[in-house]
Amino acid sequence: MKRAHLLLYPFSFLLLFTSCLQFRTAVKSDRPLVLYNPGKLILHPQFSVYHSGDQESMLFFKVMASEVIFNQANPEVKDQARVKLYYTLYSSYENREIAAMDTASFTISRESVEDAIIASVKIPTERGKTYLLDVTLEDDIRKSAARDFLLVDRVTEEGRQNWLLLNQPGNHVAFESFYYPGETFRIIRENPPSDRIFVSVYAPRNLLPLPPFSLTDQPDNVPLPDSTFAQAYSGQLQYKLGGEGIYVFHFGNDRSHGLCLTQFGERYPQITQPEDMLPPLQYLTTREEYQKLISVKDLKKSVDDYWLGAGKTYANARDLIRVFYNRVVFANLYFPSSRQGWKTDRGMIYVIFGPPTQVKRTETRETWTYESTTTEQKIEFEFNLTQDYWWGYDFTLRRSEEYRSLWNTAVTTWRRGKIFSL
Repeated sequence: MKRAHLLLYPFSFLLLFTSCLQFRTAVKSDRPLVLYNPGKLILHPQFSVYHSGDQESMLFFKVMASEVIFNQANPEVKDQARVKLYYTLYSSYENREIAAMDTASFTISRESVEDAIIASVKIPTERGKTYLLDVTLEDDIRKSAARDFLLVDRVTEEGRQNWLLLNQPGNHVAFESFYYPGETFRIIRENPPSDRIFVSVYAPRNLLPLPPFSLTDQPDNVPLPDSTFAQAYSGQLQYKLGGEGIYVFHFGNDRSHGLCLTQFGERYPQITQPEDMLPPLQYLTTREEYQKLISVKDLKKSVDDYWLGAGKTYANARDLIRVFYNRVVFANLYFPSSRQGWKTDRGMIYVIFGPPTQVKRTETRETWTYESTTTEQKIEFEFNLTQDYWWGYDFTLRRSEEYRSLWNTAVTTWRRGKIFSL
């Protein structure tokens, strides 16, 4: 029987609390795949994979305690929650080739949990292979669930899943890839190939994606790092990032493969200040309009004037601002990359069109479908897995001239003071 760990937040990494759990054979999940739409779900778990050995990986999940139900309907008559995790590991999702499947049941006492529940299970994986992990987390009392797909990469030797991040203080397993200035964390690597680790620091990337109808090649020249320095490494390193930028932790001279972390400022991923609110407007403005907006000394007035001009009334302008920048924030959270999330291909589509109606996943592709609730109109965007120099991989939109009319309609709708929807 495999062992699962319940890591109660906060916790010590070396002290693993075993939950009251059971394993049984998992059934094929028929739950709908609701991705990138927080309003459709009660649970909003985060998942992370860490390769802990040659033949196994750890699947970590985190869910806020406020999202699960605690009650006393148990023999101990104590406030307890029951959480189930179902997973199916596909060696080929398109061919439905299953490498492993299982279910773990956790019983969590309310008095031992503060803000979040963090737990882990072991999954069998082999070096040199890639998998697609279909995972569902369920509140067994409320019967609410959330499903996700994760790419499990055991081919890339220096990929991010070979590193375990622990936030300090408290040794909390990290589920985000961005850090704030001065925030301390610890990175752990089993059997490091060297007793020296290098840290290469790059300036933030300000490259914006081209519109979905553009077929022009976009130059994306990889710069040299601003600095690279080495530190002694014995499998663990406590560190904190400096100024804004991209930080790659790697062994040897290959600066493109390793653990990529980002520092995008003390407010990221939130959008709260005028200097954060202006850049996403590049999706809605011409180059000349945007240059005029950022040339105004009072940036707050510049932002206010833009949205008031679009919305015509204060009430409508507030609604536009709320929806537009909520999407920017969620794009930052959902689409981590070496760029801010809203600057990725998926982030661009998400900001303008909102959460997709349906998402389909394979090992190498995401397909987003938008369907109108009042007409039969339907549109699909296809994103294909591609290499990202620092991050390892990202999803790139398959662009087409067919999107030109739809994109222009969506942007014009925003500019005229209405939230675009099919």
